[in-house]
Amino acid sequence: MNFILVNWVKYYTKEVLKTLKVVAIGSALIIAVAYIKYKPAYKVTLLGETIGYTLNKESISKKIDSYLNDTTGNIAFREIEAKPEYEFKLVNREEEVKDKNIMIAVQDAVTTTYKTYAITADGEQKGFVENQDIAEEIINAINEDLDKNIDLKLGVEEVFSTELNLNSKEEVSNTLNEIKTAKVTEYKEAQEKARKAAIAKAKARAAAQNAEYSMATTTDAAPSGSIQGMSLSIPVSGTISSRFGSRSSVRSSVHTGLDIACPSGTGIRPVSAGVVTFAAYNGSYGNLIKVDHGNGVETWYAHCSAIYVSPGQSVDTGSTIGAVGATGNATGPHLHLEIRIGGTPVNPENYLY
Repeated sequence: MNFILVNWVKYYTKEVLKTLKVVAIGSALIIAVAYIKYKPAYKVTLLGETIGYTLNKESISKKIDSYLNDTTGNIAFREIEAKPEYEFKLVNREEEVKDKNIMIAVQDAVTTTYKTYAITADGEQKGFVENQDIAEEIINAINEDLDKNIDLKLGVEEVFSTELNLNSKEEVSNTLNEIKTAKVTEYKEAQEKARKAAIAKAKARAAAQNAEYSMATTTDAAPSGSIQGMSLSIPVSGTISSRFGSRSSVRSSVHTGLDIACPSGTGIRPVSAGVVTFAAYNGSYGNLIKVDHGNGVETWYAHCSAIYVSPGQSVDTGSTIGAVGATGNATGPHLHLEIRIGGTPVNPENYLY
């Protein structure tokens, strides 16, 4: 009985070993075939769509995070609806396994928002630059020689956009310079318009005064102290030190006016109502004031120590337009008075003093 049992055990042990051997060989063959045909990898999906395969989950995850957190240059931030998911599996060896494909798919799914700086003129965006320092540099350059009365209303504002829109410094500067030129032209035209209006008003006033004077005159001849129908009054009281037409070693030509010597600082009044057309330093004349009285009549007041009026200002015989001095080509304090008719100097003593 024991003999039979032993033989039975031996027999079935051999069968089991044979079976296990067959199974092991089969498994080895299956593994070998699988190894030849498949490879282990991670399938990467984004919003349920397969975007590629990777051999290193940790490496591609770091690359994706680095891309999403990148804020270099003008990048403000990056957003993605959902992050990729990973599934380990065996894939066909012919399947392309490249991290590059995964990154391209992720980049396509990401929304990048950029931050730039817009330079504005009167609230309207005129150009975009990389940072605030560049924007302020451009604005300072534009405002550097701008008249203080002209305000382009330049400003800087942050702009966030999903498209990177940048202009060069030269492009923005050219745009702003065009605006500046237009504003300066507009300002000068407005000034000139106001000046002409003031002159017209002053001439009308002077004409009205002269008309009143003419109506009060009882003789056809212009009386002493008048010219072209305008009443005249002396600009300063003093002593005549040089007459019209005289020559002197201190001047290179015939005297075109009348010099009245008086203390420096003496107030100068215009001989009649008019409008100031010039008030500044002018070579040998020194500080010079010119007044247009209309009808082609103009008077000049030279060598002033001070000027109290400016071009475009209306004046009359009650106005103090300047002070006697010795500026320019002068040997002492005096008023050089010129009367010009149609641009030609005439002798002031024919009408005054």
